[in-house]
Amino acid sequence: MLLLLVGLACLAALAVYGILNRSAATEKLEQQANQTASEQTVTVVKPERLPTAVSVELPGQTQAYIQAPVFAQTSGYLKAWYFDIGAHVKAGNVLAEIDTPQVDQQLNQAKATAKEAQAALDLSRVTYQRDQDLLQRRVIAQQDFDTAASDLGVKQATVNADQAAVMSLQALEDFKTVKVPFDGIVTARNTDIGALVNSGSGNPLFTVAQVKPLRVYINVPENMAQDVAVGASAELRFNEFPGREFTGKVVRTAGAIDPNSRTLLTEVDVPNESGELFPGAYTQVRLVTGGNNRSVLIAANTLLFRSEGAAVGVVNQNNVVELKKIKIGRDLGNQLEVTQGLTLDDRIIVNPSDSLTAGQKVKVRPAQEEKKQASATPAAKNS
Repeated sequence: MLLLLVGLACLAALAVYGILNRSAATEKLEQQANQTASEQTVTVVKPERLPTAVSVELPGQTQAYIQAPVFAQTSGYLKAWYFDIGAHVKAGNVLAEIDTPQVDQQLNQAKATAKEAQAALDLSRVTYQRDQDLLQRRVIAQQDFDTAASDLGVKQATVNADQAAVMSLQALEDFKTVKVPFDGIVTARNTDIGALVNSGSGNPLFTVAQVKPLRVYINVPENMAQDVAVGASAELRFNEFPGREFTGKVVRTAGAIDPNSRTLLTEVDVPNESGELFPGAYTQVRLVTGGNNRSVLIAANTLLFRSEGAAVGVVNQNNVVELKKIKIGRDLGNQLEVTQGLTLDDRIIVNPSDSLTAGQKVKVRPAQEEKKQASATPAAKNS
């Protein structure tokens, strides 16, 4: 019995030892498997030094340098027009003539009234001079002379009023000829021969635009407003002219940030001496701005959006993830300018997953694949 009990105890001890040993091995394997599963394979790139000059492209639309609707200042019927749409005109050219029979009659009547008033004034002046001589010889009373002087003043005022009426109607008469206000192109003709023309109707007869040069207005983001300088060059590209670039110049800025769009309105002028560019065309304007030596460039696909703000995932020397908060300067399209939070030696994770957490162990792709990924990232253009 004693030997039997000793044997059973040995068997039980062996069974317990085997179970504990197998449990420890299983737990170790599970830990290794979990650790391997938690280690993601990532691609990393390093930030680039910001060039001394960085270009940015902004959308814009061409506008005529000067554009004015030409209205009628007198009423009548259109007698003739001499320029149609697309015609190149010079300042002072006659666009059209208006027949104004009613204004003509009013002008003739005003001139006749003015002549009548002038005749009355001449008679009153003669009477005044005669009464002045008689008063000096004490032939008439002072009251009679005062009456003559007053009548002379009334007649003079009447002549002035009638002459002003004649000049007003003469101005309307002169507006029978519609002239070009400046050199340009006729872009619209809204009337025809025989059409009734009403002064002050609000309907322009013609529209004239000056297209040499052209204006282009662009909205520069607030974080780039300080880098836009008057006199800086700009390059414009149009879909209608593939492969060609047109040179412009920044001529002025609004000098204030629009609180609604948080942008700076900037005007770029294009010479357009050939006249091949039309107002109203869509264009891409490329501006070259200065760089900040303390800033770096990162690819846009490395950015993480967290509740704390913009951040990136950085892999340290132990292949452990660190989440670094960054401050973004300018958005350059495929790249972002980072003014704070990164150095040129940081290894940044490309296309990080939303589940990426600080302290997570990762595997980094081989250096050759990393270089391929970095070379695939577009770089900022230098001036």
